[in-house]
Amino acid sequence: MKIHAFDIGASAIKQAIVDTGPPCQIVTALPVLRLPPTPTFHAVQERILAALTGAVDAERVAIATAGAIDADGTVIRAGAIQGYTRIHWPTLLADFFPDLRGRVHVVNDGAAATWAEYQRRGGHGVHVHFALGSGIGGAIALGGRLAPGTPAGLGHILVDNTSTLRCSCSRTGCVETLAGARAIRRGYPPPPTTSPRTTTPPRTRVPTLAELVHKSRAGDRAARRTFEAAGHWLGIAAATILNILAPDVITIGGGLAQAALSAAGPDDGYLAAARRALQTHAVPRLADRAVLIPAAHPTDGPLIGAALLAAPDGDL
Repeated sequence: MKIHAFDIGASAIKQAIVDTGPPCQIVTALPVLRLPPTPTFHAVQERILAALTGAVDAERVAIATAGAIDADGTVIRAGAIQGYTRIHWPTLLADFFPDLRGRVHVVNDGAAATWAEYQRRGGHGVHVHFALGSGIGGAIALGGRLAPGTPAGLGHILVDNTSTLRCSCSRTGCVETLAGARAIRRGYPPPPTTSPRTTTPPRTRVPTLAELVHKSRAGDRAARRTFEAAGHWLGIAAATILNILAPDVITIGGGLAQAALSAAGPDDGYLAAARRALQTHAVPRLADRAVLIPAAHPTDGPLIGAALLAAPDGDL
């Protein structure tokens, strides 16, 4: 089955035609739809309607989106996009395209990426996926289903009870505030460690993630330490999940995961620091079997997972 899939983020909307197969794969990559610097739901709706107006034939539409999703597919709230509250995409799109009535499926982007990874590895066992970006999401799949309620929860695992950084959930110490892309950008350069009297010159501009990747690849030790510090906190969150669920595998994907691997590779930097923290904080008998690896679908997971879930045999 061919499905027109969208992945709605805070800065852009990815889209593709996905053939659910098997094997499930993107058969037509479509243009990325850029959003304004301060995104609004009006801008999101405008771009998706325009994309569907000129779209190639697809049997269904799948939408992976940031935000909390109700059981009936209503986006309760997506804080990064102004006005994106209480939106029911199936009804909205059917009003413009009657042929799509009953053919639109909506899922949280982290949950969609988790489902893509779970199915890629056979759809059995217990699988935990962290979706890494400006924030942190993801989900848990087990017993052939997605565990309900986890997309927001993974980003709000408490990892540092001394942190004063305020999270979007209003608490402090969440892994999202310490291991996400914002944390890496905010943390460069890291505080001096050689002497308490050493001072760091004030910054005039926060570097982009791409700039920090370039600095790390060029040998900038401060940039590398910033990635490693963030990875450490992700590893603690992963250890918490491991100690509770003993999953068969934990995967990381999303824009930050791809950037971190580009900055240092799988055996150094962010991922290596996460693995060290996981080993240190996990129950020893579980640490020995812990598997923390990059996602098979680094950035296309939400598109593929949403399409799989939109197919008639998809399962939430």
